[in-house]
Amino acid sequence: MNIRGAVIRAVDGDTLWVRIRVRLPQSTPELHAAGGLEALGRTARRFPVGRRVQVRIHAIDDFGRIIGDVITDDSGL
Repeated sequence: MNIRGAVIRAVDGDTLWVRIRVRLPQSTPELHAAGGLEALGRTARRFPVGRRVQVRIHAIDDFGRIIGDVITDDSGL
């Protein structure tokens, strides 16, 4: 399943809001842990608010979180 939309916000280093909350398939430190704010900064720079993206959902984990790849497309997706 694919979802298209604009990034609403980066939650932390491995989670974005794009119409739905999406967990990226990599693990990063939690915000309160060492390196957490740096991970958030990297994700926010890679996926800035308003950037048009496509989310390729490929799993729901044991906690009910949607896991997906986020693909940027600056050509007007």
